[in-house]
Amino acid sequence: MLELWDEGRLPNVAGVEVEPEYGYVARIRYRSGAVRIIRGSDVGLNAGAACELAKDKAYVKHFLRRSGFECPRGEAFLLPWWAEEIMPRLAERGFTRPRTTDGAAEYAAGLGFPVYLKPIDGAQGRGVWRCDSAARIQPVIDHYAEQRIRLMVVEEAVDLPDHRLVVLRDRLISAYTRFPLNLTGDGTATVAELLSGLQRGFRLSGRPTTIDAADARIAARLARAGLDLGSVPRRGETVVLHDISNLAAGGTALDVTATVHPRWVRLALDVTAELGLTFSGVDLACADVTDPDAPYSVLEVNSSPGLDHYGSVGAEQRAVVDGLYALILNEPPD
Repeated sequence: MLELWDEGRLPNVAGVEVEPEYGYVARIRYRSGAVRIIRGSDVGLNAGAACELAKDKAYVKHFLRRSGFECPRGEAFLLPWWAEEIMPRLAERGFTRPRTTDGAAEYAAGLGFPVYLKPIDGAQGRGVWRCDSAARIQPVIDHYAEQRIRLMVVEEAVDLPDHRLVVLRDRLISAYTRFPLNLTGDGTATVAELLSGLQRGFRLSGRPTTIDAADARIAARLARAGLDLGSVPRRGETVVLHDISNLAAGGTALDVTATVHPRWVRLALDVTAELGLTFSGVDLACADVTDPDAPYSVLEVNSSPGLDHYGSVGAEQRAVVDGLYALILNEPPD
């Protein structure tokens, strides 16, 4: 925002103020007298209630299913500590048997393994676990309880490529296929050494991604392949380190903005409108985004899609991000 302002690309803006201690909140004053508040990646386009709804994975899937969209099967479960805290209020409203994590393993078995466990309001892939058996579920629940996570989702795994479509009002801003964090062996370096080199590459390229080599999810993914951080992959061998493809978790992106079929652009626009949003990132599992008849499932919807990771992919992507923010920030709010 400050770069766009300094470059003179916000002619409708009279002034910009950034809270100096953390640089997380800003206020834009327009020549018309209007004011826009920005908080993190929330550029102030979406209504507050719609934003809050979009943060809740269970609510999102409920309303999208009601509107006829395909979504992964799954349910929300209350962590016991939270259920105990809110039970008096629930009982006053007639709810006496809330769905708690005591039944999560049985429900997961009914869906069929593998399943994914997710904090209901998590973002950027934080806290998302793939569980291949009932025995893997309780340790994740215990971890969530330690983190004071209130609700979680148990969701079927959808074995389709992962894409994100960013839309604003009636237009597609960008579309890209996301791949999980992975490394290519050279026959000499260990996984830990290769990972360290990848992290250095991120820093040199300006990509704001920090990979935690001690992340237990990385250890679990490696173990399924019979590897660990000390293993030496063969030359040319691809080693996948994560079960999630979020760019914030080290995933990589392939831009498909020019090739995505209009059917999927229309779907992303419709999903955004059905949730009362103006601006969103729709995470779409789709076999082939160039094929209008390919099977699909809407995984999540992000009402404040951060584009810093996407913008670090290349100069063309950075230009897309700059153009998007210039468009948004130069326009006074209604």
